[in-house]
Amino acid sequence: MIIGGGPAGSSAAISLANNGLSVAVIEKRSFPRDVLCGEFLSHEVIFALRSFGLFDEFLALKPNRITNFRFIPENGSSAVHPLGFEGFALKRSLLDQLLLKKAVSAGATVVQPAEVVSLNRVNNIFEILCKTPNGVNSYTGDFVVGAYGRQSIIDKSLKRKFVSSRSGYSGIKYHVPKELLNNISRDEIQIFSSNGIYCGVNCVSESESTLCFLSDRNINQLDPKYALYELLERNPAFKALFFRDPIPALSKLPVYGTGNIYFGKRDVVENGIFMIGDAARVIAPLAGDGIGMAMESGILAARILTESKKIGLTAAATESLYKKEWKKLFSKRLRIALNLQRFALNSRGGNIGGQLIEHFPSLAEIMIRWTRR
Repeated sequence: MIIGGGPAGSSAAISLANNGLSVAVIEKRSFPRDVLCGEFLSHEVIFALRSFGLFDEFLALKPNRITNFRFIPENGSSAVHPLGFEGFALKRSLLDQLLLKKAVSAGATVVQPAEVVSLNRVNNIFEILCKTPNGVNSYTGDFVVGAYGRQSIIDKSLKRKFVSSRSGYSGIKYHVPKELLNNISRDEIQIFSSNGIYCGVNCVSESESTLCFLSDRNINQLDPKYALYELLERNPAFKALFFRDPIPALSKLPVYGTGNIYFGKRDVVENGIFMIGDAARVIAPLAGDGIGMAMESGILAARILTESKKIGLTAAATESLYKKEWKKLFSKRLRIALNLQRFALNSRGGNIGGQLIEHFPSLAEIMIRWTRR
């Protein structure tokens, strides 16, 4: 049973169903739907899509190809750096629907919209009760995979250690029409930084770009939306990105956001539940690998659970193996990405970093490589 049908949950469902296991995906909201996300797709995502036999269908959705990266701090230092791979950008609503549809065709049962109201474990058998428009449904299974994102009421019910932490981080995303933007390069992901905020901009279609930013209230003491004003005032390059003052136009657009984003360590197995994607650990968005990590962790969990079934591992041994393999795959990348984020969110650090990678391009290549598999 998988709680959550985003890239992590769907990847796990596809992989498990392809290996002959019985899978149910319980998704709180009806698809298609959009969520907070920079919508950049790294080569890890493309590798997973190819392994699922979905790459041609993915290309049919006309994703925007991205091959370059540009970091622009307050002082305006700027240089284009090759990513070293071909990336893409696509709205999450389209990507998520593609993956969940594949999970169904692979044999997974999808229940949506369905909100988990209780989760119990008795003698290593799990029971999930979920509320649907047609009443309360009950599901039982040997394993539960948590793929429900950065934060959920489920975390509180599991008494996860981080739920009482106040991080000060907030994230917001807009889909901005191209008429509002001035001379944006379609093949680039651009990162603009200032004191306590950085913002990523990249095209997701011929008519729209994603504008997604992270604000640290511990630094700028501002409401996230007001932090965007500060970025416009302090970073001339970001202001020049727009034909006119973007705030009135942005205020009329749908906004996707969340507060109290916790980037610290989490237990990747809680009360026997295998956490994947952001439920296991949130990667700093500056790394541009959130969706890739989600899909990789879903595939990893599926591999471990499939092996456990085949060779008859105990629940404890299965949990131990997953923790070990998850740490080997992600820990270094997460640590480096978080340190880069702390640097970029500081005005002085961002300015110094921008000048360094402008004059020493190999530094940018190293940073990109360090946050990839």
